[in-house]
Amino acid sequence: MKNVLIQLKNLTKKFGDFFAVKGIDLVIRQGEIVGFLGPNGAGKTTTMKMMANLLKPNDGEVLIRANGELQKLTNKNKDYLLDNIGFLIEIPYFYGKVTPKEILKYFAKLKGYPRKNINERVDTVLEMIGMLEWKDKKIGTFSKGMKQKIGIVSAIIHDPEIIILDEPQTGLDPTARKEVRDFIINLKKSGKTVFLSSHLLYEISEVADRIAIIHNGKLIAFDTLDNLEGKAMKSVIHFELFNSLDGDIEETINKLKTIIVPLTGISEEESWINYNNDSKVFQVFFNGNPKNQTEILRTLLENGYEILEYSVPKAGLLESLFIELTKKNEKRGDL
Repeated sequence: MKNVLIQLKNLTKKFGDFFAVKGIDLVIRQGEIVGFLGPNGAGKTTTMKMMANLLKPNDGEVLIRANGELQKLTNKNKDYLLDNIGFLIEIPYFYGKVTPKEILKYFAKLKGYPRKNINERVDTVLEMIGMLEWKDKKIGTFSKGMKQKIGIVSAIIHDPEIIILDEPQTGLDPTARKEVRDFIINLKKSGKTVFLSSHLLYEISEVADRIAIIHNGKLIAFDTLDNLEGKAMKSVIHFELFNSLDGDIEETINKLKTIIVPLTGISEEESWINYNNDSKVFQVFFNGNPKNQTEILRTLLENGYEILEYSVPKAGLLESLFIELTKKNEKRGDL
Protein backbone atom coordinates (compact mmCIF):
# COMPACT_ATOMS: atom_id res chain seq x y z
CA MET A 1 0.00 0.00 0.00
CA LYS A 2 3.04 2.28 -0.06
CA ASN A 3 2.17 3.65 -3.49
CA VAL A 4 -1.47 4.39 -2.57
CA LEU A 5 -2.01 8.16 -2.30
CA ILE A 6 -5.77 8.22 -1.69
CA GLN A 7 -8.08 5.51 -0.39
CA LEU A 8 -11.87 5.63 -0.11
CA LYS A 9 -13.36 3.19 2.41
CA ASN A 10 -17.10 2.50 2.39
CA LEU A 11 -17.68 6.14 1.43
CA THR A 12 -21.37 6.94 1.74
CA LYS A 13 -23.45 10.10 1.43
CA LYS A 14 -27.20 10.46 1.98
CA PHE A 15 -29.49 13.41 1.34
CA GLY A 16 -32.56 12.60 3.37
CA ASP A 17 -33.45 9.01 2.44
CA PHE A 18 -31.63 9.23 -0.89
CA PHE A 19 -28.21 7.56 -1.23
CA ALA A 20 -26.17 9.80 -3.55
CA VAL A 21 -23.06 7.66 -2.88
CA LYS A 22 -23.26 4.20 -1.37
CA GLY A 23 -20.31 2.29 0.08
CA ILE A 24 -17.57 3.21 -2.39
CA ASP A 25 -14.18 1.51 -1.96
CA LEU A 26 -11.28 2.42 -4.24
CA VAL A 27 -7.60 3.34 -4.18
CA ILE A 28 -5.63 5.84 -6.28
CA ARG A 29 -2.00 4.92 -6.78
CA GLN A 30 0.97 7.18 -7.38
CA GLY A 31 1.59 8.14 -11.00
CA GLU A 32 -1.64 6.78 -12.51
CA ILE A 33 -4.68 8.31 -14.15
CA VAL A 34 -7.93 6.94 -12.73
CA GLY A 35 -11.03 7.63 -14.79
CA PHE A 36 -14.24 8.06 -12.80
CA LEU A 37 -17.01 7.27 -15.24
CA GLY A 38 -20.75 7.58 -14.91
CA PRO A 39 -23.81 9.41 -16.29
CA ASN A 40 -24.90 12.76 -14.95
CA GLY A 41 -26.33 12.27 -11.46
CA ALA A 42 -24.43 9.05 -10.80
CA GLY A 43 -22.61 10.44 -7.75
CA LYS A 44 -19.28 11.54 -9.25
CA THR A 45 -19.32 15.15 -8.01
CA THR A 46 -20.66 14.16 -4.58
CA THR A 47 -17.76 11.71 -4.20
CA MET A 48 -15.23 14.36 -5.19
CA LYS A 49 -16.73 16.91 -2.80
CA MET A 50 -16.24 14.44 0.04
CA MET A 51 -12.62 13.97 -1.09
CA ALA A 52 -12.22 17.75 -0.90
CA ASN A 53 -13.93 17.91 2.52
CA LEU A 54 -16.70 20.07 1.05
CA LEU A 55 -19.25 17.45 2.08
CA LYS A 56 -19.15 15.25 5.17
CA PRO A 57 -19.77 11.52 4.60
CA ASN A 58 -22.59 9.82 6.47
CA ASP A 59 -20.38 6.77 6.66
CA GLY A 60 -16.91 5.66 5.60
CA GLU A 61 -13.74 7.70 5.26
CA VAL A 62 -11.27 9.38 2.94
CA LEU A 63 -7.61 8.53 3.57
CA ILE A 64 -4.81 10.68 2.13
CA ARG A 65 -1.09 9.95 2.27
CA ALA A 66 1.07 12.46 4.12
CA ASN A 67 4.49 11.98 5.72
CA GLY A 68 4.59 8.41 4.46
CA GLU A 69 1.27 7.19 5.85
CA LEU A 70 -2.42 7.24 4.99
CA GLN A 71 -4.35 9.54 7.31
CA LYS A 72 -8.10 10.00 7.68
CA LEU A 73 -9.35 13.34 6.35
CA THR A 74 -11.02 15.43 9.08
CA ASN A 75 -11.88 19.07 9.69
CA LYS A 76 -8.83 19.36 11.95
CA ASN A 77 -6.24 18.17 9.40
CA LYS A 78 -7.96 19.14 6.12
CA ASP A 79 -5.61 22.05 5.29
CA TYR A 80 -2.57 19.88 5.92
CA LEU A 81 -3.79 16.82 4.01
CA LEU A 82 -5.30 18.70 1.07
CA ASP A 83 -2.30 20.99 0.59
CA ASN A 84 -0.74 18.68 -1.99
CA ILE A 85 -3.94 18.16 -4.00
CA GLY A 86 -5.37 20.34 -6.76
CA PHE A 87 -9.15 20.36 -7.24
CA LEU A 88 -11.47 21.39 -10.03
CA ILE A 89 -14.99 20.50 -8.92
CA GLU A 90 -17.98 21.51 -11.06
CA ILE A 91 -17.92 24.45 -13.47
CA PRO A 92 -15.54 27.21 -12.25
CA TYR A 93 -16.76 30.77 -11.76
CA PHE A 94 -14.54 33.86 -11.96
CA TYR A 95 -15.20 37.58 -11.68
CA GLY A 96 -15.29 38.99 -15.18
CA LYS A 97 -13.02 41.97 -14.48
CA VAL A 98 -10.00 39.94 -13.38
CA THR A 99 -7.36 38.44 -15.69
CA PRO A 100 -5.97 34.88 -15.73
CA LYS A 101 -2.70 36.26 -14.38
CA GLU A 102 -4.45 37.90 -11.44
CA ILE A 103 -6.62 34.94 -10.52
CA LEU A 104 -3.77 32.43 -10.83
CA LYS A 105 -1.44 34.59 -8.73
CA TYR A 106 -4.17 34.76 -6.09
CA PHE A 107 -4.57 30.96 -5.99
CA ALA A 108 -0.79 30.44 -5.95
CA LYS A 109 -0.40 32.74 -2.92
CA LEU A 110 -3.40 31.13 -1.22
CA LYS A 111 -1.78 27.70 -1.58
CA GLY A 112 1.62 28.90 -0.35
CA TYR A 113 3.58 28.70 -3.61
CA PRO A 114 6.96 30.51 -3.34
CA ARG A 115 6.22 34.17 -4.12
CA LYS A 116 9.42 34.78 -6.07
CA ASN A 117 8.46 32.03 -8.55
CA ILE A 118 4.77 32.82 -8.97
CA ASN A 119 4.99 34.89 -12.18
CA GLU A 120 7.06 32.19 -13.87
CA ARG A 121 4.64 29.50 -12.68
CA VAL A 122 1.65 31.44 -14.05
CA ASP A 123 3.27 31.63 -17.49
CA THR A 124 4.17 27.93 -17.34
CA VAL A 125 0.65 26.64 -16.60
CA LEU A 126 -1.00 29.00 -19.10
CA GLU A 127 1.39 27.81 -21.78
CA MET A 128 0.59 24.19 -20.86
CA ILE A 129 -3.09 24.80 -21.62
CA GLY A 130 -2.48 27.00 -24.67
CA MET A 131 -3.63 30.31 -23.16
CA LEU A 132 -0.45 32.26 -22.46
CA GLU A 133 -1.42 35.04 -24.89
CA TRP A 134 -4.62 35.60 -22.89
CA LYS A 135 -3.02 36.07 -19.47
CA ASP A 136 -3.71 39.84 -19.28
CA LYS A 137 -7.19 39.77 -20.86
CA LYS A 138 -10.36 40.19 -18.81
CA ILE A 139 -11.98 36.81 -18.06
CA GLY A 140 -15.40 38.38 -18.68
CA THR A 141 -14.60 38.36 -22.41
CA PHE A 142 -13.79 34.62 -22.42
CA SER A 143 -15.92 31.81 -23.80
CA LYS A 144 -17.21 29.08 -21.50
CA GLY A 145 -14.48 26.76 -22.75
CA MET A 146 -11.73 29.32 -22.08
CA LYS A 147 -13.00 29.81 -18.53
CA GLN A 148 -12.96 26.04 -18.09
CA LYS A 149 -9.30 25.97 -19.12
CA ILE A 150 -8.46 28.65 -16.54
CA GLY A 151 -10.27 26.54 -13.95
CA ILE A 152 -8.15 23.53 -14.89
CA VAL A 153 -4.83 25.32 -14.51
CA SER A 154 -5.99 26.97 -11.28
CA ALA A 155 -6.08 23.42 -9.88
CA ILE A 156 -2.37 22.90 -10.64
CA ILE A 157 -0.95 26.39 -10.05
CA HIS A 158 0.64 25.31 -6.74
CA ASP A 159 2.24 22.25 -8.43
CA PRO A 160 0.38 19.56 -6.45
CA GLU A 161 1.25 15.86 -6.69
CA ILE A 162 -2.42 14.84 -7.01
CA ILE A 163 -4.93 16.51 -9.34
CA ILE A 164 -8.67 15.84 -9.04
CA LEU A 165 -10.69 17.07 -12.01
CA ASP A 166 -14.48 16.94 -12.22
CA GLU A 167 -15.70 16.91 -15.85
CA PRO A 168 -12.76 19.03 -17.15
CA GLN A 169 -13.91 18.77 -20.80
CA THR A 170 -17.30 20.35 -20.07
CA GLY A 171 -18.03 23.17 -22.51
CA LEU A 172 -15.00 22.53 -24.71
CA ASP A 173 -15.05 22.16 -28.49
CA PRO A 174 -13.29 19.13 -30.06
CA THR A 175 -9.98 20.97 -30.50
CA ALA A 176 -9.97 22.17 -26.90
CA ARG A 177 -10.91 18.70 -25.64
CA LYS A 178 -7.86 17.28 -27.38
CA GLU A 179 -5.70 19.99 -25.82
CA VAL A 180 -7.02 19.11 -22.36
CA ARG A 181 -6.56 15.40 -23.08
CA ASP A 182 -2.92 16.00 -24.02
CA PHE A 183 -2.53 18.21 -20.96
CA ILE A 184 -3.75 15.40 -18.66
CA ILE A 185 -1.42 12.88 -20.30
CA ASN A 186 1.50 15.27 -19.85
CA LEU A 187 0.64 15.63 -16.16
CA LYS A 188 1.12 11.89 -15.78
CA LYS A 189 4.38 12.01 -17.77
CA SER A 190 5.66 14.59 -15.29
CA GLY A 191 4.93 12.19 -12.41
CA LYS A 192 1.55 13.54 -11.30
CA THR A 193 -1.41 11.44 -10.20
CA VAL A 194 -4.80 12.29 -11.72
CA PHE A 195 -8.35 11.38 -10.65
CA LEU A 196 -10.61 12.38 -13.51
CA SER A 197 -14.39 12.22 -13.70
CA SER A 198 -16.40 12.40 -16.90
CA HIS A 199 -19.52 11.22 -18.67
CA LEU A 200 -17.59 11.42 -21.97
CA LEU A 201 -16.53 7.83 -22.53
CA TYR A 202 -14.04 8.60 -25.29
CA GLU A 203 -12.09 11.05 -23.13
CA ILE A 204 -11.80 8.52 -20.30
CA SER A 205 -10.79 5.65 -22.59
CA GLU A 206 -8.00 7.70 -24.15
CA VAL A 207 -6.18 8.67 -20.94
CA ALA A 208 -7.08 6.40 -18.01
CA ASP A 209 -4.89 3.60 -16.67
CA ARG A 210 -7.81 2.26 -14.63
CA ILE A 211 -11.51 2.99 -14.83
CA ALA A 212 -14.00 3.24 -11.97
CA ILE A 213 -17.62 3.02 -13.11
CA ILE A 214 -20.28 4.48 -10.82
CA HIS A 215 -24.01 4.11 -11.36
CA ASN A 216 -26.80 5.26 -9.03
CA GLY A 217 -24.20 6.03 -6.36
CA LYS A 218 -22.66 2.56 -6.36
CA LEU A 219 -19.26 1.54 -7.74
CA ILE A 220 -20.04 -1.27 -10.18
CA ALA A 221 -16.54 -1.83 -11.62
CA PHE A 222 -12.94 -0.72 -11.04
CA ASP A 223 -10.14 -2.12 -13.20
CA THR A 224 -8.13 -1.63 -16.37
CA LEU A 225 -10.08 -1.43 -19.61
CA ASP A 226 -8.56 -4.72 -20.78
CA ASN A 227 -9.55 -6.51 -17.58
CA LEU A 228 -13.06 -5.08 -17.67
CA GLU A 229 -13.41 -6.33 -21.23
CA GLY A 230 -12.36 -9.80 -20.12
CA LYS A 231 -14.91 -9.82 -17.31
CA ALA A 232 -17.75 -8.64 -19.51
CA MET A 233 -16.81 -11.01 -22.36
CA LYS A 234 -18.03 -8.45 -24.84
CA SER A 235 -16.33 -5.99 -27.15
CA VAL A 236 -17.26 -4.02 -30.24
CA ILE A 237 -15.96 -3.83 -33.81
CA HIS A 238 -16.39 -0.75 -35.97
CA PHE A 239 -16.12 -1.07 -39.72
CA GLU A 240 -16.88 1.12 -42.71
CA LEU A 241 -17.56 -0.11 -46.23
CA PHE A 242 -15.65 1.36 -49.17
CA ASN A 243 -18.68 1.51 -51.43
CA SER A 244 -21.82 3.41 -50.53
CA LEU A 245 -24.70 1.18 -49.47
CA ASP A 246 -27.19 0.10 -52.10
CA GLY A 247 -30.79 -0.56 -51.13
CA ASP A 248 -32.37 -0.60 -47.70
CA ILE A 249 -30.02 -0.43 -44.68
CA GLU A 250 -32.15 -2.94 -42.75
CA GLU A 251 -31.77 -5.41 -45.60
CA THR A 252 -27.99 -4.95 -45.52
CA ILE A 253 -27.88 -5.46 -41.75
CA ASN A 254 -29.93 -8.64 -42.06
CA LYS A 255 -27.55 -9.98 -44.70
CA LEU A 256 -24.58 -9.16 -42.47
CA LYS A 257 -26.23 -10.88 -39.52
CA THR A 258 -26.46 -14.17 -41.38
CA ILE A 259 -22.69 -14.32 -41.89
CA ILE A 260 -21.41 -12.45 -38.82
CA VAL A 261 -23.58 -13.56 -35.89
CA PRO A 262 -22.24 -17.16 -35.88
CA LEU A 263 -18.71 -15.76 -35.61
CA THR A 264 -19.23 -13.39 -32.68
CA GLY A 265 -18.74 -15.97 -29.93
CA ILE A 266 -21.92 -14.90 -28.13
CA SER A 267 -25.41 -16.29 -28.52
CA GLU A 268 -27.49 -15.04 -31.41
CA GLU A 269 -30.07 -13.54 -29.04
CA GLU A 270 -27.37 -11.30 -27.53
CA SER A 271 -25.68 -10.35 -30.82
CA TRP A 272 -26.61 -7.29 -32.79
CA ILE A 273 -25.36 -5.00 -35.53
CA ASN A 274 -25.99 -1.26 -35.59
CA TYR A 275 -25.39 1.33 -38.27
CA ASN A 276 -24.66 5.05 -37.80
CA ASN A 277 -26.12 7.05 -40.69
CA ASP A 278 -23.96 10.07 -39.95
CA SER A 279 -20.57 8.35 -39.68
CA LYS A 280 -21.48 5.49 -42.08
CA VAL A 281 -19.97 3.07 -39.56
CA PHE A 282 -21.27 -0.39 -38.63
CA GLN A 283 -21.01 -1.53 -35.02
CA VAL A 284 -20.75 -5.26 -34.29
CA PHE A 285 -20.68 -6.72 -30.78
CA PHE A 286 -18.59 -9.85 -30.19
CA ASN A 287 -16.85 -11.72 -27.36
CA GLY A 288 -13.60 -9.72 -27.50
CA ASN A 289 -11.47 -12.66 -28.68
CA PRO A 290 -8.92 -11.55 -31.34
CA LYS A 291 -9.55 -14.82 -33.24
CA ASN A 292 -13.23 -13.95 -33.62
CA GLN A 293 -12.30 -10.41 -34.63
CA THR A 294 -10.01 -11.73 -37.39
CA GLU A 295 -12.53 -14.33 -38.55
CA ILE A 296 -15.26 -11.70 -38.92
CA LEU A 297 -12.99 -9.56 -41.10
CA ARG A 298 -11.97 -12.54 -43.25
CA THR A 299 -15.62 -13.53 -43.75
CA LEU A 300 -16.65 -10.00 -44.74
CA LEU A 301 -13.91 -9.90 -47.39
CA GLU A 302 -14.77 -13.38 -48.68
CA ASN A 303 -18.38 -12.26 -49.15
CA GLY A 304 -17.38 -9.33 -51.32
CA TYR A 305 -17.54 -6.50 -48.80
CA GLU A 306 -14.82 -3.90 -49.42
CA ILE A 307 -13.65 -2.62 -46.04
CA LEU A 308 -12.44 0.96 -45.77
CA GLU A 309 -11.79 0.81 -42.00
CA TYR A 310 -11.93 -1.98 -39.42
CA SER A 311 -11.09 -1.48 -35.75
CA VAL A 312 -11.96 -2.14 -32.10
CA PRO A 313 -12.05 1.41 -30.68
CA LYS A 314 -11.62 1.87 -26.94
CA ALA A 315 -14.48 4.35 -26.72
CA GLY A 316 -16.95 1.98 -28.32
CA LEU A 317 -15.71 -0.80 -26.09
CA LEU A 318 -16.14 1.31 -22.98
CA GLU A 319 -19.67 2.25 -23.99
CA SER A 320 -20.65 -1.39 -24.46
CA LEU A 321 -18.97 -2.36 -21.19
CA PHE A 322 -20.80 0.35 -19.29
CA ILE A 323 -24.15 -0.80 -20.66
CA GLU A 324 -23.36 -4.45 -20.00
CA LEU A 325 -22.13 -3.94 -16.43
CA THR A 326 -25.05 -1.69 -15.57
CA LYS A 327 -27.55 -4.26 -16.83
CA LYS A 328 -25.86 -7.04 -14.85
CA ASN A 329 -26.01 -5.06 -11.61
CA GLU A 330 -29.64 -4.10 -12.17
CA LYS A 331 -30.55 -7.76 -12.70
CA ARG A 332 -28.83 -8.67 -9.43
CA GLY A 333 -30.80 -5.95 -7.68
CA ASP A 334 -27.65 -4.23 -6.42
CA LEU A 335 -28.66 -0.77 -7.54
